[in-house]
Amino acid sequence: MARFEPFVEELLDFLLKRLDEAGFERLVVHEPRRMCAPYIFSGGGRVEQRGLWFTGCCACSQMPQGGFGSDINVEAWPCLHVRSLTLQFVDDPNYCQGWRPENALFASGRLIHSDDV
Repeated sequence: MARFEPFVEELLDFLLKRLDEAGFERLVVHEPRRMCAPYIFSGGGRVEQRGLWFTGCCACSQMPQGGFGSDINVEAWPCLHVRSLTLQFVDDPNYCQGWRPENALFASGRLIHSDDV
């Protein structure tokens, strides 16, 4: 049984087979973890606090105290650091272009670099 989404499991498997010791040590610092981001939902005349479960990074996915409003701007895994680890394998036939740093996402699913486009 998989612990994470297939995308996360596939990337972990890819990296664990290819990283040297230094790269592995960097990966361990940015280990994926299931997290819950609290946010405020308002609709239908009600306001309630909810939680969005996602896979985040132990080092990069920092939750602000008090939760989020309507937009959850916390980095999802793979974070930019992990995505940068993949760039050395860009010529590998099993490399996925979705792992590139410019495809990094917030937990809400919005591209982190969407303002750059």
